[in-house]
Amino acid sequence: MTYNLGVDVGGTFTDVIVFDETTHDLTIEKVLSTPSNPSEGVLTGIESATEKAGTTVSELDLIFHGTTVVTNMLLEETGSRVGLITSSGHEDILHLARAWTPGPLYGWMAMEKPDPLADLVDTRGVSGSISSPDGTESEPLEAAEVRDAVNELADSGVESLTVALLNAYLNPAHEERIREIVAEEAPDLPVSISSEIVPEYGEYERTLTTVINDYARPQVIRYLDDLDDSLEAAGSSAKMNVVRSDGGLMSSRAAKNRPVELALSGPSGGVVGAATIAATKGVPDVLTLDMGGTSTDVSLVEDGTPETSRQTKVGYREFKSRSVDVNTVGAGGGSIARVQLNGSLQVGPESAGADPGPACYGQGGEEPTVTDANVVLGRIPSTVQLGGRMDLDRDAAHEAIATIADERESTVEEAAQAILDIVNENMHGALRVVSVERGYDPRDFGLVAFGGAGPMHANALADVMGAYPLVIPPGPGVMSAFGFLTSDIQNEFAETYLETDLDVDGEDVHGELLSLREEATAWLDSEGVDEADHAFEYYAECRYFRQDIRMSIPVDIDNLRSDTGLAVIKDDFEARHERQFGFALDAPLEIANLRVIGRGTIEGVAIDEYELAHADPSDAEIGTEPIYFDGEYRETPVYDRTDLLPGNELSGPAVVVDDDSTVVVQPDHVATIDRFGNIEINRGETQ
Repeated sequence: MTYNLGVDVGGTFTDVIVFDETTHDLTIEKVLSTPSNPSEGVLTGIESATEKAGTTVSELDLIFHGTTVVTNMLLEETGSRVGLITSSGHEDILHLARAWTPGPLYGWMAMEKPDPLADLVDTRGVSGSISSPDGTESEPLEAAEVRDAVNELADSGVESLTVALLNAYLNPAHEERIREIVAEEAPDLPVSISSEIVPEYGEYERTLTTVINDYARPQVIRYLDDLDDSLEAAGSSAKMNVVRSDGGLMSSRAAKNRPVELALSGPSGGVVGAATIAATKGVPDVLTLDMGGTSTDVSLVEDGTPETSRQTKVGYREFKSRSVDVNTVGAGGGSIARVQLNGSLQVGPESAGADPGPACYGQGGEEPTVTDANVVLGRIPSTVQLGGRMDLDRDAAHEAIATIADERESTVEEAAQAILDIVNENMHGALRVVSVERGYDPRDFGLVAFGGAGPMHANALADVMGAYPLVIPPGPGVMSAFGFLTSDIQNEFAETYLETDLDVDGEDVHGELLSLREEATAWLDSEGVDEADHAFEYYAECRYFRQDIRMSIPVDIDNLRSDTGLAVIKDDFEARHERQFGFALDAPLEIANLRVIGRGTIEGVAIDEYELAHADPSDAEIGTEPIYFDGEYRETPVYDRTDLLPGNELSGPAVVVDDDSTVVVQPDHVATIDRFGNIEINRGETQ
């Protein structure tokens, strides 16, 4: 037998899921993350999960890994020392940046502008010039000058090198020549050129993105090399794929070359997995809610496809990298509650994390958290053990929440409920950003909730937003790891186009997209994807002429050669523009960039469909407990999810427990187990 394994490193837990290719059984495991050395938690989780599945590391066929290494590196500014070679006279490009400030009015007053990731001391300008817009060489590159710059930077101790020249997206010849010189003068120095990382206009974004790639590259190389060596030592011969920010996969080799594509590696997996489950169920339009121990990630899926963005933001830095469009807020099970000086209650964004964790973990944590509030209100029943193993310290949780109650002069239950109300409102605000603020009505969408804490809070959010059905998939606590198993090998190939629909026709665009498809095909071949498994998606990044609000519009490449090819693209663009901004302009359409997504399909997991059984869930009931709803304790049935059968119906209030999460069904709602093992919750009547 062979097995596939997905592993996701989170701020609090490392989640692992094992799929048996023969029986289609799924085995899940959660272990505490090891922030000081993430690979330790990864290896512990893999070994524990394979043992639990009755197999060994040596029997793994494919490993899908989502990592927070790049994310943490950018947030904590612990990356490598980067040297930058740019065009003479443009050495200050990272300092000039863009005229942007964070937050609301006067938000700039509190902003601490981060230092550039490539210091001016480690920046060198070189002669040579490429002209715009034709990309011709107007001044030759001085090889001797480049050699001096490379040797100076290498001798000074830089750990990686970025080459980002003006107009290199039009003609990469100078950058490619500099890379050759680096290979001659400093062969051990990792180097990236901007014309490969971001072959598009926008000098600052192109430079910043490439610098971030090199800022992360040495550590990512070491991390993946260590992980590969450890897996090999454990007897594994499995192919390891690393999850990209856009939810796709690439090999370890490719990830070492383009670590900038890993900045949102973990959150993307959950969205992809949720989209797959929702589409299989027949609900292609959903909002996703991934509430973990540290934060909550929300996203929108339309017609079975997650929304993606070309702008990835980590901290203050926003750069050009394709990613699933995720909105993140500091609202998780470990979010700490505090009473402010004015008496108001604040929840998050600070988190208790994995060490020491919430007070109920019994590891020395004393500050009140969202998880402690759920324990106090009985939303996490007394039978629950963390990860199926760790007993919760309920007295410690009560003592922690009591500190809030004393400051607010309320009961402990009222304080705990207030904490839940505030964290729910924080998540509601995040969901509005990806729906209402972009022209979507959440009542037209379902809601898929996952993460270790998501299923406890999702029913309250679905009720506020009117987003039904609410779907809780099997193994919600490890949904990101499950999503990795549903992902495909993929990469994006782009070029700047800058032509209007008055100057070109569909035939011209068709030819450019075919050229990009050739690049995508070559990359898929290099990743070992069989030609029969190649698939391609085509996009035109459009805007009104002389405007800069761009939208990525899917392109039917076969229709491009017809008389209406460009007209269809313009109609789609204007419809989307009007939905989001409320108006359309009488202006030409400009295609700023063209993109091709090359995808190689992988069968990493299968979703089985079951026959429906009877509606009576009593065989799965493990008892009743007093649980706090609507200002009072109500005797509430508790069910073991592993014993629930497709077709069973549960009237709220009810709680469903499993090793990796707890599902709360509110009063006046009904939960049904569907044909795929999902818990579907809708408004209904209580018994």
